[in-house]
Amino acid sequence: MTEGPARPDHAILEQVRAAVGAIDGALRGIVSFLTPLKPTLRNELIQLLGEHVERARIAKESLERLLADLERQNEE
Repeated sequence: MTEGPARPDHAILEQVRAAVGAIDGALRGIVSFLTPLKPTLRNELIQLLGEHVERARIAKESLERLLADLERQNEE
């Protein structure tokens, strides 16, 4: 009997979901923090944080793709 790929453990799925949620919450928090600021201060902070925010966004998207793949494997 040949077995297919191993199904992802439920705990791993939950950890990836938690990581996606944490990154998403952090990004939303940054946007909420920046929104009411005066435009000049907001722009300065965006320049300082921009690269880090972009890296977080890319990491979130990567984790979302990984999560989708793991969930697909779990359904098979």
